[in-house]
Amino acid sequence: MADLNKKLLDFLVQGKFIEQKKLDQLLIQAKNSKKPIEEILLEENILKDSELGQITADLNGWKFINLKKEEIDPKIFRLIPKAVAENQKVFALEKTDKGIKVAMTNPNDTQLIHLLKKRMGAEILAFYATEADIHTQLFNYEEDLEGEFEKLIKAYAQDVNIEDSNDSAIVKIVDLLLNQGYEKKASDIHIEPQEESLTVRFRIDGVMHDITDIPKTLHDSIVTRIKVMSRLRTDEHQVPQDGKIRYVFDKSPVDIRVSIVPTTKGENAVLRLLSENARQLTLEDLGLAEDGYNKISNSIKKPWGMMLVTGPTGSGKTTTLYSILKILNKSEVNIATIEDPVEYNINGISQIQVNPKADLTFASGLRSIVRQDPNIIMVGEIRDEETAGIAVNSAMTGHLVLSTLHTNDAATTLPRLLDMGIEPFLISSTVNVVIAQRLVRRICSNCIQSSQTKISEIKGRIPDDLLKKIAKGKTAITTYHGKGCQVCKNTGYLGRIGVFEILEIDKDVRALITNNADADKIKELAIKKGMTTMFDDAVGKMVNGVTTLEEILRVVKS
Repeated sequence: MADLNKKLLDFLVQGKFIEQKKLDQLLIQAKNSKKPIEEILLEENILKDSELGQITADLNGWKFINLKKEEIDPKIFRLIPKAVAENQKVFALEKTDKGIKVAMTNPNDTQLIHLLKKRMGAEILAFYATEADIHTQLFNYEEDLEGEFEKLIKAYAQDVNIEDSNDSAIVKIVDLLLNQGYEKKASDIHIEPQEESLTVRFRIDGVMHDITDIPKTLHDSIVTRIKVMSRLRTDEHQVPQDGKIRYVFDKSPVDIRVSIVPTTKGENAVLRLLSENARQLTLEDLGLAEDGYNKISNSIKKPWGMMLVTGPTGSGKTTTLYSILKILNKSEVNIATIEDPVEYNINGISQIQVNPKADLTFASGLRSIVRQDPNIIMVGEIRDEETAGIAVNSAMTGHLVLSTLHTNDAATTLPRLLDMGIEPFLISSTVNVVIAQRLVRRICSNCIQSSQTKISEIKGRIPDDLLKKIAKGKTAITTYHGKGCQVCKNTGYLGRIGVFEILEIDKDVRALITNNADADKIKELAIKKGMTTMFDDAVGKMVNGVTTLEEILRVVKS
């Protein structure tokens, strides 16, 4: 397949789809992230998936088929067993007088075509389809979740084992929940007891989706199974418990953080899937503008001081910190972290898990870490005055300290430290940069559409000064949205990207901090000196077709 890649890349450069310099950068990015170059080209919006498919097919003399436009009969689809379809990336499309049309990622695979011909007793008409298209179709044509649950619940009621398995129905139900959550790219699986049922909801791209309802009679058994998997006490029902599951999806181990909390209707379980992809993200992948990227790069080159990342739960703070740690993680430095929980294990870094039962808190753990004299310290969260004090003192005594806080924007972080009892002169002399962030949903690149939006329609929803900058004297601007398709499950969105506000602490900002200035004055000065606010950054991404105004107003607001 290397020859296919070379033909494609040469064509893209010669056809002026991309400059050679940019392509070389993407090839390095693909190598570092261990992703196929085709995937990187799609992520960077160099090509749409259908364009990439058509070009690849043309270069190799194949017939191309765009599966997003195909209506596929599930009975024909299942002519090829699921295991074969997944492993070989192939499935049947339709029966014709000439034979069976088959979509595959490599129509040159004569051995596979021969095996399919022998199995199905008909000529095989091979068409090229992109890997992303085939993956989507395989996912879409799996039996729906409610149908699967119905079978499992029936088996549970009959008190028999599932066919071809020694496991109980409850084990199968929990496995199905985990696998469906992973397949649908959910960040969280919520299992919520109601008066007469058990509601399952997935959080996908930051938005909750109702998935199915399960009979309430299964509640205790499902929660017990989750407790067993996460090594929690099965006889404790009145106290909140936290645990962790190591689960294997598609041969890839994924950590799942478990929280079980008693409610008036029974125990509520939330399972957070800690995607390995998040750990592999680089700073470039997060959505940082060039100016913000440079500010962070300059800050992490300093041998001491503090870098703080702020935002609400689920805004991607940990992912940002891990992306920074990845850059800093070199053999010549010693890095230690204190986290609650340790979300991703990183080779070469000493990571400590908070354990209140053993009196191992952020403060006590941080105090012990400092005694071991690391170069770089990451504190999962500054929650109290004691932790804040030790972190600031560590930054003062030659350590580079990374941590998170819960504040609404970058400027508010500095007064928040004052509220924690940190002296103004200590804050001004230790904090190097503050990153505030949120996550907004990306418009699906497969069904993105543009339209002209009148300035009068969005006036009042965007600050006037920013609106003037965008409009440039025009009465309408081009905005984008996703129509909805199979790829994005008709939501119009696929994946998320960060919007950022990066406050660099220079001598003028330090002077305001030392004089106990409030957050508004600090923010006002920072904007005068060129800081892009989160809302400005989000609107910039809207103008460039990355997200929508509705998404910005939902997540960021002004």
